[in-house]
Amino acid sequence: MNILLVVEIVSVLLNIIFLFLLIQEKKMCWLYGILGSLTGALVVYSQNLYSESLLYIFYTLVGVYAWRVWHKKDDESFTIKRMKSAHIAIVLISGIALSIGLGYSMSKTDASKPYLDALSTIFGIIATFLEIYKYYLAWFFWIALNVYSLWLYGTSGLYFYAGQMVIYSGMSLYGLIDWRKRLKLVEV
Repeated sequence: MNILLVVEIVSVLLNIIFLFLLIQEKKMCWLYGILGSLTGALVVYSQNLYSESLLYIFYTLVGVYAWRVWHKKDDESFTIKRMKSAHIAIVLISGIALSIGLGYSMSKTDASKPYLDALSTIFGIIATFLEIYKYYLAWFFWIALNVYSLWLYGTSGLYFYAGQMVIYSGMSLYGLIDWRKRLKLVEV
């Protein structure tokens, strides 16, 4: 069996465990996210998805940061929250501008899909910070990113990752619903 295929399968399993534990707001989720991201970086790099491999390296580093943030926060004061509409607009406009810039930079390499790859990379970074600080909005970003990444990975021959995105889409929808219930409890 191809070693990269084995690494891809292991990465997918670690990432699914990560998301399952994240939905439950378990701090241990970040350990699985770190390991899943490290293995994932190797896989996407092998397919010349350079922005995506940078994203997975970023996920590894930010996983360490998130572990520390979640470990230091008091469970009662560290709750799910909403973001104001004006801030959402700023996040979206900034994300699009940064995606164009990264796409342009990556178009100077042999990247197979520089602008499309950059879009998922930048918005993946944004969604990660939203989830670290428990913004409910993160789940909307993740649903859109997972559907988009399903196409990106499928057209790149990363079929286990594409399958992971199908599972992630369903789990993200569940996370959206679950965190909405928890958000309502906090707002009462």
